[in-house]
Amino acid sequence: MSTRPPTSRTTAALVSGAATAAYYATPDLIPSRTTRGWVKAGLVAVSVAASVPELRASRSSGSGDGEGAGALAQVLRSMPARGRAAAAGVVAVSVVGTVAGVVAGERWMFRRGERRAAAGKRFAHTGPALVYGALTAALGLIPPPEERRP
Repeated sequence: MSTRPPTSRTTAALVSGAATAAYYATPDLIPSRTTRGWVKAGLVAVSVAASVPELRASRSSGSGDGEGAGALAQVLRSMPARGRAAAAGVVAVSVVGTVAGVVAGERWMFRRGERRAAAGKRFAHTGPALVYGALTAALGLIPPPEERRP
């Protein structure tokens, strides 16, 4: 088993890391809020597009074959209606909680950068953005569980 990640994963990790850094640095570089929004949407699209080859490779290798989804569907079919409703509620609460957490984190990062800028720090958003980008790239290089098995 190779210890080097596949080229597609490396490319996706590096592109995602750079896009993340650029995404969070935009307040220092683009004064218009509307323009920042469009640039951020483009950066997200670039990051997703860079991940497509890796997703296709994992799907063709059988690691994304849907066995887990089939088992989950079987379990849900065997549950009473009340259990399915409860499961749907848990999923809904989880999604809402995740979105709320992401929004809160984004606001915290932006406000922190604005406080740093108000204190006279040059490129107040860019410094932390580089850290976020490096973390994103590093996390993108971690192999999926099926590749870590001996």
